[in-house]
Formats: sequence, C-alpha cells, structure tokens
Amino acid sequence: MLKGFLIALVLSMGFSMSAPSGLPFYKGIAEDIHTQKRDKESSNKDIFITLEAKELGIETKGKNIDQLEKEVMEAKMKQAANELGIDTEGKDMKELSKEVHHAKVKQKAAELGVETEGKEPKELAEEVYEEMLKQKAEELGISTEGKNAKKLKKEVFEASVKRKAEELGIETEGKDPRDLNKEIYKKKVFQTAEALGIKTKDKDTQEIMDEIMKEHAEKAKQLGLFPFEERNGKLFWGHHKK
Repeated sequence: MLKGFLIALVLSMGFSMSAPSGLPFYKGIAEDIHTQKRDKESSNKDIFITLEAKELGIETKGKNIDQLEKEVMEAKMKQAANELGIDTEGKDMKELSKEVHHAKVKQKAAELGVETEGKEPKELAEEVYEEMLKQKAEELGISTEGKNAKKLKKEVFEASVKRKAEELGIETEGKDPRDLNKEIYKKKVFQTAEALGIKTKDKDTQEIMDEIMKEHAEKAKQLGLFPFEERNGKLFWGHHKK
C-alpha cells in the first residue's frame, strides 16, 4: 500500500490524466509503457529509479533496486515537503505523503477557486479533480452538462488521445482510442530513436525502446525526449481512499 503510491511518486511528481480507480499517489512516465510485457516494465522502472537516484545525489553502487527505490522515495517526499513548508521531523513516509498530497490539493484548490474550509482531504481531492477534469473537457470542446466524473474522464481521455495523434500526423478516423494510443507510443519511440541517431531498420518498437532505455536513457532524459519528456496539464487524483 505505502510502497504502491510511493513508487508512483518516484516515477513522476506530475499529475496524471489516466489515474484509475485504484487511486495511486501520483502516476507518470510508467503509463507510457503499460502495453509492454511485465518484465520489460520492471526493467525500465529500474532504469528510471537509478536515474532519479543519480540526480538526487544518492549513491547507487552496491544497492539493490528495492533499497534504491526506498531512498529515492524518501528523498523525493522530503524534497516536496520542504518546498511546501511542511516539517518532516519524526514523520514516517505514509504520514508525510498524506500531508504533502493534501497541501498540493489545497494549493490547486486555491488556483481553481474551490472552497477548502471544513472539507476532509478525500472530499477536497475529489472536488479539485472534478474541477480540473471539467476545465480540461472545456478546453477540448467537450460538454460537461449532466456528466459524472467517470463519463467525463472517458470522453476527455478519448479526445486527448485523438488530439495527440493528430499533432503527430496519425490518421484517427474510425480508430479505437486504445489503438491510437499504441500508434502514438510507436511514433514517439521512433522520434526519440531518430533524435538519438539509433538505427531502426528491421527492429520492432519494443526492441528500439529497450535500446533507448538500456543504452541512451541518460541522454534521452537530458534532452527531454520520450519517455522523459515534460508532461504538462496533467490531472491528479487524491490517494486518501480507504
């Protein structure tokens, strides 16, 4: 439980548009590789964590990935708490994560004009999420009238996928959003490969992705290439669900 939502924090402190009902703390880059085999996901996650550790100045030598993951999680959490003016002294990660998340939610609520007084953390997180969802829907030209969060989320996801596909020059007519998502993934992988000078002839998408991650991850991250690109305008969901 604790490990579950902290892993997501390690991967990204951004907001997730596609957070499922399981409500992890934050989700990020790992979403872009969800269609791949589990062993590939684990390998790529290890690379993300190792890169995060290096950026945070954490010694990686002689540590297994679980130990490294824990240190990165703690460092990220304390960093976020310090930025928000939250005292970290004597608090475990579960307690601290709730404080950090609630502070982030309140921060966003103030931006959106959502009243925070007298509301429980879970209630406020839901309201903020729904307000952000409505704003995203309006941005995409989707009517919000009479729609609950579940329906609106589905429509926003589909419209967002279609827009991204069109931006990448991918034909969208008559295609299922899930298939479009796969095409977007493939296009982005090949774009990264081209930017890094990786030969793609006779290689499938996963082979190219493995090469990016295993041999060029640091450079791809430095250049902000997929799957390390900036992820703006993401929505988030509270983790105060029991």
